[in-house]
Amino acid sequence: MQGFTPHISYAYTGPGEILFCVYENDVMKYLFCLLTLLAALDAFSQAPQTNEKKTAATEQRFILQYDPNTLRIPGKSLPIGIITISGKGDTLRTNGFLGGAGGWGKFKVEVEGGSYGNGRIKIGGTGSYKQSDSITVQVYTRKSFLGGKDKWLLTRKIPYNYETAINIITSGNFSKAPGDHVQFGVRTWYDNKMFVDKWFPAGKNLLDFTFKMEGGHISKSKGDLKIENDPVKITNDKVSLVAILAKHPAITDTLRIMLDYIAKYQCKIQSEGQGHNLAVAADVYFDSIINAKLMRVVVNDSSAKKRYNYLVNTNGGSITISSAGAGGISGRDGWDGLTGTPGTPGGFTTKSETVVGPDGNLQTITTTVEGAGGDGGRGGEGENGDVGGPGYDGGNITVSYTLLAQPFLALIKAISIPGPGGSGGRAGRGGSGGLGGSGNPGGNTGPNGNDGFSGSEGREGAKGKIVFVPGNH
Repeated sequence: MQGFTPHISYAYTGPGEILFCVYENDVMKYLFCLLTLLAALDAFSQAPQTNEKKTAATEQRFILQYDPNTLRIPGKSLPIGIITISGKGDTLRTNGFLGGAGGWGKFKVEVEGGSYGNGRIKIGGTGSYKQSDSITVQVYTRKSFLGGKDKWLLTRKIPYNYETAINIITSGNFSKAPGDHVQFGVRTWYDNKMFVDKWFPAGKNLLDFTFKMEGGHISKSKGDLKIENDPVKITNDKVSLVAILAKHPAITDTLRIMLDYIAKYQCKIQSEGQGHNLAVAADVYFDSIINAKLMRVVVNDSSAKKRYNYLVNTNGGSITISSAGAGGISGRDGWDGLTGTPGTPGGFTTKSETVVGPDGNLQTITTTVEGAGGDGGRGGEGENGDVGGPGYDGGNITVSYTLLAQPFLALIKAISIPGPGGSGGRAGRGGSGGLGGSGNPGGNTGPNGNDGFSGSEGREGAKGKIVFVPGNH
């Protein structure tokens, strides 16, 4: 460049180094030298301070580890450990989970989402956490250690395990007929391939799930799955139970049960009086869904205005139908006898006697004497108990059957059960004898009354009639 005088410039680039830049009349070289100088100045401003001293505390690092084989969900206890790494690379592990020699006395551990004790975290909360939620662990110094009490050492977030799938599980084989109970539970799978099983009763242990059922319901008494008693309420011989994870409704599983109707059914009609007369209808048809011959049995109780439906597998099933009369009324208990009257007290008599006193003069001495007490009266007689009432008769049962059902009538057992006679009344106890009257001597206690006799048991009712009648179809 014309009129531009070359010269030499320099810049500091570090301890013991100087950058020299020579430019002549070349603009590019000038700019390059200028940029180099600016870079050197920036490096100088960021150069480390050589007079800094690192203490042992600033050189140590702390790492928190936890047991990966423990499921991290509310209610679980999670083992943890702390590794201390010195500036020289030496390590010290806490005892317990890590199996080291280091103690926990110098650490203070705080847990957000749980509690800490003896090298373990008790995971708190409920099952409503989300997939991204975690437990936060803060570690501080407990005593005068590494620079002072309550000095922060580390923070670690430990994620919860989250649910990935559920399965309905059952306790082995179970009967597959109307009225049967199915014991079940739910297996919950987590992202670490671990699972937790929870079993019935559903109302206590399975609160994290909702259920939908077809052909059954949750039993109020047992908390398990109860198959409907009435097969009319079951469609296509199938019962289904759907479990839904409440916090994530997209996670579900379905238990499907195909009924086989192999059961020993019991239709027991107990009357409060005379046994109910029952009209039973029996027919047989082929069920193509389960490939079996089923006997359809309908029991009509006109007295109670009720109808009972049954499906009986002709290969292994059966049904017993009974109509029972009520028992007789118990006889009235006899009254206990009254206590005998007490004896009268002995009377008092006065006696005067004249005697010579020590001084030689006559003296009159008066004495009072109590007579003997009277004897107590006899206790009252115990009353006899009444005879028990007669039992009620069993009901009549009429079974109408079709030609198709005729070969399988042996599967139907009809029983009329008479009511037992009422128990006899309890005998009354004889009254205790009256107490003897006071006196000298005292009167005797009166004799006890005799016990009554217990009432006899009432007679049993009569059996009703059992009739099998071929139908018109």
